[in-house]
Amino acid sequence: MPNLRGLTLDAACPRIIVPLFAHSLDALRPLAEAACADPAADIVELRLDPLPEADFSAALALVHGLTGKPLIATIRTAAEGGELALTPDAYAAHCRALLAEGGVDVLDIEWKACGAYRGELRDAARAAGAAALFSEHHFDETPATDEMTRTLIGMADAGADIAKLAVMPRSAADAARLLEATARAAEACPNTPLITMSMGPIGAVTRFCGGAFGSVATFGVTSGTTASAPGQPAAGVLREKLYVRE
Repeated sequence: MPNLRGLTLDAACPRIIVPLFAHSLDALRPLAEAACADPAADIVELRLDPLPEADFSAALALVHGLTGKPLIATIRTAAEGGELALTPDAYAAHCRALLAEGGVDVLDIEWKACGAYRGELRDAARAAGAAALFSEHHFDETPATDEMTRTLIGMADAGADIAKLAVMPRSAADAARLLEATARAAEACPNTPLITMSMGPIGAVTRFCGGAFGSVATFGVTSGTTASAPGQPAAGVLREKLYVRE
C-alpha cells in the first residue's frame, strides 16, 4: 500500500483530503495556506484544471512549498466534471510534465480520459516516486452495483496504487449501493486502497461512514477553501464525525 510521506492509507482510520480549487495563482496561495494550517487536513489535492495551463508548473511549486502535506495532483477533464477539455494526448502530456516537476505524491489518472496511456502514466508516476491513482466520476448517475464493483476491481487489476470512484445518487438506495460496491471491491482487492463517495446531499453520509465499507479517505473543505465536488463537508466536521474502526 502507498506510504505518503509516512502517512498510510487504511480504511480503519480514513484520511481527510482537502481540495484546492482556484482560478488564479493569487487565489490559490491563501487556499494552500489554509489547508496547511488546518490540523484536520491529512492530504492536499491540487486541482489544476481551473487554472490557466501555463500556470500548472508554478501552481504545483507553490502548493508543494507551502503545505508540507502529501499532495495529489489532479487535472480533472470536462468529460469527468472538470473545467478543462483535453484530448488524451494533451492530458497525458500534462501529467508527464507534472511528474517531471517533482513534488507530486499521488498522480490522479482518469480511468477513461487517459485511454491507452493508463499503463504508461502509472509507470511514469511510480518512476517519479508518486502513487498512481486511477479515478472515475459519474456526475449524473449511480451505475449498477455490479458495474461499480467491476470498475474498482478493474482499476486494481490494472495496477492502480489507489482506485477512486465518485457517483451521483438519485435516491438513498443509490448511496447504499455505492457502499455495497465498495465493500465488494475491498474484499476482492484487499491490497489496493479504495476511495469512494456518493456525491451531493443524498450521498453525504457516505463521506462519513465510507471507512466501514473499505474507503480509505474522504474529501472535505477547510476554512477559506472551496468544494471541488457537491456534498464535501467541512474537514473539521469530518474529523469529529468520521467513522474510525475501534
